[in-house]
Amino acid sequence: MIGRVISGRYVVQAVVGTGGMAVVYRAFDQKKNRIVAIKVLRPEYESDEEFVRRFSREAEAASKVSHENIVNMLDVGIDGDMRYIVMEYVDGQTLKDMIRQRGTIHPDTAIRMTIRILAAVDHAHRNGIVHRDIKPQNILVDNQGRVKVADFGIARLKAAQTTRLEDGGTGSALGSVHYFSPEQARGEVADEKSDLYSVGVVMYEMLTGRVPFDGETSVSVALKHVSEAPQSMRDQQEGISKALDEVVMRALCKDASKRYQTAAEMAADLRKTISHPQGGFVTYPKDEDELEREKEERRRQRARDRRRLRRTMLICIGVGVLLILAAGAWYFASTVNTYVMPDLVGQDLLLAQDAIEQLGGSVEAEYSYSEEFEEGVVIGQSRRVGARVKQGVPVALTVSQGTQWYYLEDYTGQSEAEAVDALSALGVESVDAIYVQSEAPVGTVVAVAPEPGRQAKDTPVMFTVSGRRIMMPSLTGFTLENARALIEAEGMVLGTVTEGYAADALPNTVIAQSVAAGTELLTGATVEITVNQPQETLYYPASKLSVVVPLNGSNVQLTMVAPSGDAQEVYHGVLNTGTYRIALSSAEPGEHTVNIYMDGVLMESQTVRFE
Repeated sequence: MIGRVISGRYVVQAVVGTGGMAVVYRAFDQKKNRIVAIKVLRPEYESDEEFVRRFSREAEAASKVSHENIVNMLDVGIDGDMRYIVMEYVDGQTLKDMIRQRGTIHPDTAIRMTIRILAAVDHAHRNGIVHRDIKPQNILVDNQGRVKVADFGIARLKAAQTTRLEDGGTGSALGSVHYFSPEQARGEVADEKSDLYSVGVVMYEMLTGRVPFDGETSVSVALKHVSEAPQSMRDQQEGISKALDEVVMRALCKDASKRYQTAAEMAADLRKTISHPQGGFVTYPKDEDELEREKEERRRQRARDRRRLRRTMLICIGVGVLLILAAGAWYFASTVNTYVMPDLVGQDLLLAQDAIEQLGGSVEAEYSYSEEFEEGVVIGQSRRVGARVKQGVPVALTVSQGTQWYYLEDYTGQSEAEAVDALSALGVESVDAIYVQSEAPVGTVVAVAPEPGRQAKDTPVMFTVSGRRIMMPSLTGFTLENARALIEAEGMVLGTVTEGYAADALPNTVIAQSVAAGTELLTGATVEITVNQPQETLYYPASKLSVVVPLNGSNVQLTMVAPSGDAQEVYHGVLNTGTYRIALSSAEPGEHTVNIYMDGVLMESQTVRFE
């Protein structure tokens, strides 16, 4: 695969990851001039309907989400029989590798990383997607510490299937058993709360360096998820606060109704652990018996209240009764199914959404640049503070995208790749390039528009690049189809294709090219190639055949019949008197019959053995 051009656009550079279903490659997108990651379904699974469905489901799930903490999908397609998904390339490592290297992750860092993981999970849930395979291997951390959730290969659009476990831990399991929720381990439907259980397992491993449940087989681990309580993290690792332990323990509840019900709810409690490390604020939803007891107490209290009210009404005069009833009716009408709008300006969007939803409302987010607030912070709200809002009516929140301004430097003389990467890091929305002939080295920026200076991020930037000259790649070893794709992708034209032979080359691969690799060319140049055509194996007699010609000017013809019965003419010419040795060869071994004709008359038949 290395060096292959997929769909005439993506040049495969290296393998960056492997899995049971697919292989992930780093590739160069020639159209967008950027590095991408390409996930390719393994060839042995192309005919497996289940794996093709899972691969297609990952593409469908990834297409429904776009978030800064999710590895975003850029393209999807089929090249011949090969299915692939193109994703943004994350230059870094998996969270699993980070845990292995460090042993444990500092609680403050673990909290910040988990909040970003929850932000990604929350975004997926809001778009109707349950990930079902949250684990450190599927969480990427780039070189700047940014967290990205990846691999929606077994995600479900709010309609999870049952999970299969094999005995002995040797069979396949959908997902990863160490991070399963109890309901997944039982083969039941996985929902949003199952993802939050898996996030709890991931955080447990980040803080202690080990998973809460382990065993010799998949089944034994699954049974522990169902029946055993996790050990407190504070018993295993120093420096973990009581509050942090309480949050993770609630996420790991066996009873899904006792867990955090949303990612935003869990993120809110995680933030509290920083300011209230002593804990005590984590509460669990009440079970049915507790709720029933509270209902019964409320019913008894209402009965007592009614009795007191009757006694009061007997004492009050009629006018007073009417006033009280009128006031009660007005208050009920003005407050039923409403809530008081809180002040959300300055809060993180995730916390603001959680606050409104707990009041029975919903949020619609709008984004705008801000010079005052950091990215992701609420800078405005459609309802004034203190106003009564009906439950279910959406509230529009304006969220900061950060500053819209940046300083456009003069990138003249720098490489195009460096200039594009620099502007992408600054958040510039549109960067493009035009290519011209120039004395400058290939790929060098020779002009920038608009002129350098303070610019808005939504202003398109155009680079003029020295790019008409092309560095001829090596085509040796490519198939004709791949060589043609690479030549056309580089802006050249494929000329004459000739056949040749090289004993050390694979059949039907390029063995020579008219322009040497490394040569600079102009766009549109014609390149000719030679493709290896294997030669058949030939067999020869122990000695050359001797033919005696008695007369000058004899018309001599030799035919040969092979062991398979195939007959062919092997010599035809006019010879003078003498003895001639005729060299013969055959594609078949064994005994052949050679017939010698002179002037059309059969003069002799010889049996010749070819080896």
